[in-house]
Amino acid sequence: MKFTLSASWTWDYHPIGNAEYLALNLVSDEGEKFFFNTCYRKEDLLSLPQTGQAFTVEDALLLTDFQDGLYDINLQDRWCMPLALTALACARFVRLPNPSGGRMYLPYGGREAIYRGQVVSLYAKEGGVGDFIVLDDLPDGDVYRLMLLNNEWDLGRYVLKQGMMVRVSSSVICPYRSVDISRRTVRYA
Repeated sequence: MKFTLSASWTWDYHPIGNAEYLALNLVSDEGEKFFFNTCYRKEDLLSLPQTGQAFTVEDALLLTDFQDGLYDINLQDRWCMPLALTALACARFVRLPNPSGGRMYLPYGGREAIYRGQVVSLYAKEGGVGDFIVLDDLPDGDVYRLMLLNNEWDLGRYVLKQGMMVRVSSSVICPYRSVDISRRTVRYA
């Protein structure tokens, strides 16, 4: 199944249990309609797209950046589109969490460029690594928004779930899996 960005793609909401979740109506190149549920409830959103709001040029540019970043790490095709769509929804609409990092993540100290769509890693002081996609082209001060790509990441006191946003200083952001660790790691699926 192939999808080409289209004006027929629209934002929507879908009820699951007692909550409404942000979703996208998609149309394949063959004309088949699909519904993509994000992991974001209405309460998680800072701004609410209107039901039926068309996919914009900004949406298309973000989606392309996120897909490119995921392909750069050779992620399988079956994971790229759902993760890129989730990153798009996260970047566009999700409420900002408080910045974190100094207490939970190891400093990296690298001076590599950080760019939107790049897949990066954070290393926890308690052990383990989480993989994230960068949601911003430019930081807010020195703080970037990142979205977790792994199914979950247990940080001891906190468990992050796929799609959760964190805001961290560039000092803790590492290029994807750049530090060799033999401790506990996490997977995408």
